[in-house]
Amino acid sequence: MHIPNHGRTFPEIGLRPTVDNSDLTVLIVDDQSHVRDWTCGVLGGVGITNVTEATDGRDALAKVTQPGVHFDLIFCDLGMPDRDGIETIRSLAALGIDSAVAILSMEEERLVEMASKLVDAQGLNLVGAIIKPLTADKIDVVRARMRAVRTPNAPDNVLAPELDIAQAFVQREMRLAYQPKVELKTRRFVGVESLVRWKHPKLGMFQPSAFVPLIEGSDAYSEMLVEFSLDESIACAARWLKRTQELRVAVNLSARAFDRLDLPERISAIAFKHKVPNEMITIEVTETQVARDAVRMLDVATRLRLKRFRLSVDDFGTGHSGLQQLQELPFNEMKIDRRFVDGCSASKVKRSVVEASLALARSLKLVSVAEGVQTQADWDFLLELGCDVVQGFYIARPMSEEGLETWAAQWSSREEQP
Repeated sequence: MHIPNHGRTFPEIGLRPTVDNSDLTVLIVDDQSHVRDWTCGVLGGVGITNVTEATDGRDALAKVTQPGVHFDLIFCDLGMPDRDGIETIRSLAALGIDSAVAILSMEEERLVEMASKLVDAQGLNLVGAIIKPLTADKIDVVRARMRAVRTPNAPDNVLAPELDIAQAFVQREMRLAYQPKVELKTRRFVGVESLVRWKHPKLGMFQPSAFVPLIEGSDAYSEMLVEFSLDESIACAARWLKRTQELRVAVNLSARAFDRLDLPERISAIAFKHKVPNEMITIEVTETQVARDAVRMLDVATRLRLKRFRLSVDDFGTGHSGLQQLQELPFNEMKIDRRFVDGCSASKVKRSVVEASLALARSLKLVSVAEGVQTQADWDFLLELGCDVVQGFYIARPMSEEGLETWAAQWSSREEQP
């Protein structure tokens, strides 16, 4: 898929690269072959040879959704037939792509300016709005912007402002991202895990670690988060069912949710409202949380299973009493934590933990899920060991519902090919 720039004879070819660009991966999205040829030549002149070409927006989506593929920089034209640059950029944002994006167009300056604002508004990393043709000087500007410190999202180590949490629910600033899960043996798309995000109007996107601890410090906020996560996730599954597509969803709930003995009834009511079968819904609880109140937890967990909801122990291996909890609670599924999965094919320690976890899952007749799969090597190793399901950046990043539709179509069409 990567196309070396052999034989290119353009003016910039003779330029001597001033920085090492050899590791940079670039995608060029343009429907005109001579523009792609020129752009490849200029990139080659500054030492960028790891280049992939996409002939249009649809081809670009096929390229970015390939397993394990990541582009550091995407050059995207605007005026393309079938799927124009704006539609393509919108789809890239929906897919959760974190590549730097540069517009490369012959459109009038005002139009390029408006397109740039759209790219930025979508939360993508805009590093240039370039009028064709591309030159080495223009690449220098783009690379400088890529190297600059960029903080489109709130820093991971900064807590969100607690005073804004109530407003976040009222203004619908909370949202869900969906990360696909794939059955290893068949490569079949089998469902998603829904992950909460907070898009603060001034501070950008907060990850759960920045605000969930604050929410869990309040009974009222915790209730609001539980209702939001369940209702949004199950509503998403309902929309897929209306298109005759099954989408199994896994929802993360904190220990506080299991303090309510009526939790099974509450989830049943939401599932009934959206006309989604209970067995399509998995409730994930982290291993470190499930022991908070053993008797209450057993009561709620058992009744969830009686109502045909599925139950998963998340982040297995990170707590202190996981084996006991697995024996005492009616889980269907074990999720092996990403810190053991990522790099398990190369690390003896991680390999041992993963092997032991998978053996335990088989002995207890649990579905095994490895999260945090980043490479083909780890995928192959988990397949060899008989892991059931995987998720991680190698397959797809967390994305919006719109992005999930695009990704699922690409994944299915790819798996149907002989």
